[in-house]
Amino acid sequence: MAKKIQEKEEAAMLPIPTLPAIVEAVGAMVAPTYSTAREEYDVTQHQIFNVAENARPKKKVRKKILGINGEPLLDSNNKEQYTTKYIDVNRIGVNLQSLIVKRRVSFMNVSKIQLEANPVTDAEKKLYDMVKKIREDNKISFIEKEVARRMLSELQVAKLWYSEPVEPGYWGDLAPNGKFRMRCKVVSPDLGYKLLPVYDDYGKMIYFGMIYESTRKFSELIGDPNFNGSSVEKDQRFDILSATHIIKFRKARSGETIISTTQNNGWIVESIVKHSYGKIPITYYYKPAPPWAEVQSAIERIETLISNVGDTNDYHASPVFAMFGKVGAKVLEKGEQGKSLQLTGDNADARYITWDQATAAVEFEFKTLMSIVFTGTQTPQMAMEDLKGLGAASGVAYDRIFQDAHLAARDEIDGEYGMSTQRDINLITACAAAINTTLAPAAKTFKIGFDIPIFRINDDSETVALLQKASGGAKLLSQKTAIEYSPLTKNAEEEMAEIKKDEAEKAAAEAFKTKGLINK
Repeated sequence: MAKKIQEKEEAAMLPIPTLPAIVEAVGAMVAPTYSTAREEYDVTQHQIFNVAENARPKKKVRKKILGINGEPLLDSNNKEQYTTKYIDVNRIGVNLQSLIVKRRVSFMNVSKIQLEANPVTDAEKKLYDMVKKIREDNKISFIEKEVARRMLSELQVAKLWYSEPVEPGYWGDLAPNGKFRMRCKVVSPDLGYKLLPVYDDYGKMIYFGMIYESTRKFSELIGDPNFNGSSVEKDQRFDILSATHIIKFRKARSGETIISTTQNNGWIVESIVKHSYGKIPITYYYKPAPPWAEVQSAIERIETLISNVGDTNDYHASPVFAMFGKVGAKVLEKGEQGKSLQLTGDNADARYITWDQATAAVEFEFKTLMSIVFTGTQTPQMAMEDLKGLGAASGVAYDRIFQDAHLAARDEIDGEYGMSTQRDINLITACAAAINTTLAPAAKTFKIGFDIPIFRINDDSETVALLQKASGGAKLLSQKTAIEYSPLTKNAEEEMAEIKKDEAEKAAAEAFKTKGLINK
């Protein structure tokens, strides 16, 4: 009872009545100013398909109105009558934006992230193992790739961390009295969340808001006398997180009477929960502009160019058969065999009209634009035709070929993505200390970093030769370490045992052979 009173007193110190309005207004000011990223990323929403805004208007065709006899109809002024018809044009979208993001994420290689730390005391070792367990249980290596993709394409994404009860013995010796574990959920605009971070004057996040819709709980629907069974109503919710509390708001449901004020924008408090993480349980990733922003105009020109070529081909690609003078035969029909024409008169002629105009200018512009897009975004061209002339290049050679892509990926890791990833690790460390409070002192000083190896095209023979060289001679690597890094082994311990077994058998065979020679 005393604990609940304390939580209510602490919550009362927060500006609850005005908090939704403040977070919504201030958080919206931090939102990305590049407002068209999501439409540009989705090829089906490209401007080339936007008929309403005349990005690529329909073709206007004026035709004569013909009568029953095939003659033009005349109006009261004895002038030919015309009708206007609008014919849709080719609209070909190119998914270069999503291709740029896919390759950028692949070269970031975030699924291979590795934690780095040097635990000394037992408390630090336990803390480190708890952090690794939390990440492994939440499949963070897979989530990282989704987060990177959404950050580059949607410009906003966050990892929401929350706790749930756990059965006894879940943590083992790491946290014998641990009663809950941490779970991770990815939230982003495309997933239906409006993300609203609020910072102080020094850039420190003090609140984080999320506006979203959710289906009401089944237990609530059963106990609701106003539910008529025709539909499952969705609630509009607003969660606000701070370093001490999680406050949940919602808009009034149909038939529910509340007092709405201009201060809270109609939001009512649903629950106030105090947490013990010591940090806002959210990791926010943000990017001011997508990686294709500087070449967006070139991509739009490529789509227009390809669509124009499609229109030209529709009208001129098929040959036209023209007859001049007096031709003694009907027009050739499709499928007729042994066709022939009888031409009479000196000026009679028949021929196919073909399109002889060169397309070199179109091809040059297309290739130039594609080069601008890929070079401007540091994206490698990895189609089969692009790689065909490289031959059997080694792994090191490919590293040099893809150096520009590696630099772009490293810029992302060294920038916002890397900073947010470090914040995420620090948050998980704080959560681990909240689960096992005896580790709280260690969590204040113990630091866990991370490293992400560069994306490489593996060359097994080259890797094995390098490991053999490093583990012998100058002994830069131990045999065990070399075996662990070898692409040909899965279990270093088992491989070491097999190697020792082989060496023992070989030594026994040599000894037996030597003994036989001596006896002779």
